[in-house]
Amino acid sequence: MLLIKAGGSALTDKSIPYSFREPAVHSLAVQLAQIHEPIILAHGVGSFGHPPAKQYRIGLGDDATPERRQGLAITQYWVDELAQRVIKILIDAQLPALLTAADMLFITEDRRIVNFNAEPIQRCLSMNLIPVLHGDGPLDRRQGFSVLSADQIIIYLAKFFSARKVIFAMDVPGILRNGRPIARLSFHDLPALQKEILASQDASGGLAKKLEEISALAGTGIDVQLVSLLEPDSLLAAARNEERGTAISDKTPS
Repeated sequence: MLLIKAGGSALTDKSIPYSFREPAVHSLAVQLAQIHEPIILAHGVGSFGHPPAKQYRIGLGDDATPERRQGLAITQYWVDELAQRVIKILIDAQLPALLTAADMLFITEDRRIVNFNAEPIQRCLSMNLIPVLHGDGPLDRRQGFSVLSADQIIIYLAKFFSARKVIFAMDVPGILRNGRPIARLSFHDLPALQKEILASQDASGGLAKKLEEISALAGTGIDVQLVSLLEPDSLLAAARNEERGTAISDKTPS
């Protein structure tokens, strides 16, 4: 089984609220159609989810005000709008993609997944459907509701379903050092790399958080590859275990 996370920065232009990169999604669809094994797809919410989530401070949870609760509903509307646009293109490519709402599958506590209803996804996979999830606003045991990233979702599902590989399809061609992708990394390299990223002048912390989630796969035998969705066939190359972008495994790079 292959788990794929399409980045919000690849599907949208984060500098323009509610912008949609249709060519990138068409590329995603073309490449997915050439992969012949079970797939679970999760995607980031980019410029559809971040503006309302920030405006209504969804990450802080429920504050018992009508404004915050309405903000959750508005944020959900916009992230579902992005998901439907993605799924429409997948369907047009003859891919049986089915929106599988993460906010109803997962319960979090302090923004970490603590409960998962697996049966809907299991039944989708048994019928060769492609479950599509996205970053979401699930109910949270401690703070009412929370923000759940697609990165956390895809790593959790990879472990739950014992995936053979997780592919991150981003807007950059892997993890870059001096403008070039690092070809191979071990999971043991990730803590030091996180510190390096956080210490860099222009670090937003986004990549460091991604690496923190990826680190949870250490010792599982599940490999990770980070590639650019904006480069032709990079996702497909990663699915075929070809060298592209940055590969992360339990093996120490030679």
